[in-house]
Amino acid sequence: MKNIHSYILTVVITVGLVLTFISWGVAVVKSPKMVHQVNLPDMIQEVMPSAVHIMCDQWQGSGVALTPDIVATARHVVDGVNYTVTLNNGCRLKGYQAVSHKDYDIGFIKVGSRCVAKRSEHSDEYREDNTFLVGHKVELKPAEFGSIDDCVLGQSVFIVGSPYGKINYNNVTLGIVSGLDKDWDSLSRYGEPYGWKIAFTSDSAAHPGNSGGPVFSMDGVVRGLLVGGFSPVLNCSMPSDLFLDDVELIKMLFAQEKYKVEKENTSGPEDWYGNPIEIESHDYYMSD
Repeated sequence: MKNIHSYILTVVITVGLVLTFISWGVAVVKSPKMVHQVNLPDMIQEVMPSAVHIMCDQWQGSGVALTPDIVATARHVVDGVNYTVTLNNGCRLKGYQAVSHKDYDIGFIKVGSRCVAKRSEHSDEYREDNTFLVGHKVELKPAEFGSIDDCVLGQSVFIVGSPYGKINYNNVTLGIVSGLDKDWDSLSRYGEPYGWKIAFTSDSAAHPGNSGGPVFSMDGVVRGLLVGGFSPVLNCSMPSDLFLDDVELIKMLFAQEKYKVEKENTSGPEDWYGNPIEIESHDYYMSD
């Protein structure tokens, strides 16, 4: 009888250890539209190249690649004129221009295509594939973005960011969606709204420096950008839905910088010999 009890106890302990081990490495994604298992460490490695650290004039933040040359982040992170974006592989790119949403705490940075510095400015070493070679041409790896509407309360998420600056860049924390459809604008301490009228919350640990970082669901899809919080485990994020349909418009805003507006010719048209030409006045219209 004693041997039977020992056998049963051994089986119970073994099963418990196996289940614990599985829970560390495998997450189950549940939402109205998806139910499947994901190996969390592998998923983190897959999405990490899309996450970036952002150095601005007076502060630091986080971000994620929207296109091969545009980074999505928080509006308050792009409040400056000089930007340096560090990729997960250590390559640094110069940010040339930024735009931001008028109503929400969302911003975007256009970056160059050449590395401006290596991982370590005090070393001449770089990897054999020239990833860190100054002047090496690189492109951002765009993340996959999706709607927060495809998620449910209590669903697992993880955040990638740079809490307290570059020393912790691309740090990962795990949590759940703790709140949906929140309006945090009424909580502004300075009278002006933060642009947090449409938000969701999570309990993934976050700190100053995480602002602008991506909030991933377990399938590796960016559901929002972290922008602030009341405590390390009560943070606020802007849903990706706020800009998902505006990607082409954002590209156009940056493309406008390639062109200039010609000054009006106040002297009027002239012929080949420099003599003024009189023309009739016409009204012009924009075609559909």
